[in-house]
Order: sequence, then structure tokens, then C-alpha cells
Amino acid sequence: MSLSTRFPAATAAAAAALLLLTACGGGSSGAAGPSGDAFKISFANFTEAAPLFRVIHTNLDDVISRGDSGLELKWYDNAGDAAKMSQNAQLMVQDQPDAIVVYPVSAATQGVSQILADGRIPCVSVNLDTEACDFLNIDNRALGEQTAEIIGRAAAERGWNASNTTVLIGQNAASGEQVNDCVRYFYSTIAPILGLEEVDPTTITPTTTTIGANAIQFEGASTLQPSFEAVTNLLPSIPAGNNIILYTVNNDSTTGALRALEDAGRGGDDVLLIGGLGGDETGITALREDPRWVAEGDIFVSWWGAYAAAMAKAVAEGAKPPADVTPLPQIVLDKTTVDEYHAPGSAAVSKLPPLVPDNEFLDQSGVLQYVRGVAGL
Repeated sequence: MSLSTRFPAATAAAAAALLLLTACGGGSSGAAGPSGDAFKISFANFTEAAPLFRVIHTNLDDVISRGDSGLELKWYDNAGDAAKMSQNAQLMVQDQPDAIVVYPVSAATQGVSQILADGRIPCVSVNLDTEACDFLNIDNRALGEQTAEIIGRAAAERGWNASNTTVLIGQNAASGEQVNDCVRYFYSTIAPILGLEEVDPTTITPTTTTIGANAIQFEGASTLQPSFEAVTNLLPSIPAGNNIILYTVNNDSTTGALRALEDAGRGGDDVLLIGGLGGDETGITALREDPRWVAEGDIFVSWWGAYAAAMAKAVAEGAKPPADVTPLPQIVLDKTTVDEYHAPGSAAVSKLPPLVPDNEFLDQSGVLQYVRGVAGL
């Protein structure tokens, strides 16, 4: 997944503010460790202009300011711009920190990778791969599969099957294969649960529309209006008596598709089931209050900075990630578990999911223990 493509509205807001962001460097924050020598990290965020990305910076600064974290962060703003990203990479290497974290603005990271490789400083790349760095990202396939299991059980309990159900999945072709794994593997997982036609998920490409007799893929571009228009246009092809299952690459797209279904009288509580993805206020609120919204893929974006810092310190101190991609925190919530991870009545995170085998080494740095402790997670 790339947040820049999963949530393009955020990057549009960032683009509008680029002229206001003339400084590429930020201040430092943090406290000295027990030895008196802070572990120094230079961190280039995707952009500081959009709240979705800004919170990665502000949330980490907040927890560092509360106690003796042993970290010192120097922030850079990639401003959603490839040229700025390259400039910042050079400046971070000049800092000679103990480690570097970069959140790339696009998948074209070859130039930045060369700069970081030549700098010979341990580095972590967040959300998009940079060859010279260790890679930290979410697992889109797992999100889709786990969401399908929850919705599949709910649908099967209602007697939904191939005779009375249509699955709608909304993709974003521009986001690439990795982001769209969530919807492809959602369908391949739910199909056998409900007796739908089973297909190889790798055959579901951006040009795929009809998937067997019971599924339709639409291009939602991760945004409201394209999703609304796409579902409005395809609705005549869905049998009038069919139940509908809806899942897309993000909650903006799902919200747009939902509006189209409601406008057409196809959004009733007894004929629609929804899986969300994002863990944002829209999804968490809907999971609690909307009987149709039965699962929510939560990716804890506000804590990505803490995980990146933990990984940067761990690899700099010699840890070897056991997998090509170290997973960021994620979990698929249902109505019984949402209040375990978000304060009741709020979207605020109150608990982080447990580490898994491929990211357990992050605990070696001590950063996550500090974060959980001071943030009360």
C-alpha cells in the first residue's frame, strides 16, 4: 500500500500548500538516553501539508517529549515532491545521524536509493520500497483476507450464497499491484465461503471488471466521486433481488460507492454488508454505529513514526529483519473488538496490536516499549 495513492485527497491538499513550504529541514526533538548520548535519526516525511502524514511526525514528537526516550529526531519535509525528496536525502546523509528514515513520495526511488547507499548510513523506507534501505510496510493481502473472513461468516449466517449475492470490489489501478492486493485477495477468500466462483487472485488485474457470475470490480481511484459514478453506472447489471457485499481500497472509495447504492435503494441493512479499510474516524464510527459495516482494516497510521524509529534503531544496532518487508501495525476489527483498540466513543488509539514474528525484532531497540509506556497503549 502507498498512502499517497490510497488517500489521494490528502496529497491534493499537500500540493495546494507546496508554495508555503519552503524549508526542507525541521527542528530536532527528543531526550538523551541513559548514557547521555541520544540516538540520532534524520526522518524525511512524505509531506507536512496533509494531516494524514503530518500526524506521523507530530505523534512521535509528542511521545518523545514526554520522557527520556533516548532518541533525537531531525525532521525533513519531502513535500510530496521527488526533487525535494532527493535534496533531503543528501541533507540527511550530511547530518551523519545514527540512522535515516525516508517516506518516499513515489515508487521511483532509484536516485534516492543511490544517495543513501553511498552515504552508508542504516536506513528504513516506509510504505514504498527503497532498495538501499530496509522496508517497513503494511500487508494489503492479509487485510483483504481477514476482512473477507469476517464478512464471509456474517453473510453465510444470513444465507447469502451464489444464488443471491453480488460482491463489489473497488480498486485503484494507479496505485499498483501491491495496494490492490487487498481487494483481489478479499474476493479469492470470500468466494469459497459463499460458494462463489473461485479464481486465481493474480488474474484479477486493473482491467478486470466481471469476476465470474457474482462479482464486479470497479475503478474507484480511491476517492468519493469516481467511486460514486462507477457504482451508479454498474448497478443496472446487478440482479434486483441480490444482496451486495462492498469492499474497496480505502474508506473514501467505500463511502462514495455506498452513496450510490443508497441513492438506488440498494443500501438497506438487510441487503448490504461492508468492509472498511483505513482505521480512520469514518471507519471506526461506522463500525460502531452502522449495522452494515461489519469489519474495519485498521493500519494505525499515527503510530508509523514510532515503528519506523524503532526499526531504524534496531537495524543500526545490528538487528537483521527476518523478512523482506517488516510489517507495520495492522488488525482487522469487528464490532466486538473495536473498543479494545480505540477509546470508546472515539477514534483515538488506545492499544496497539501485538507484534508478529516478522516484526518482533523491533522490541530490541527499546523504542516501542518506551512509546507504549508513556502513551499508555
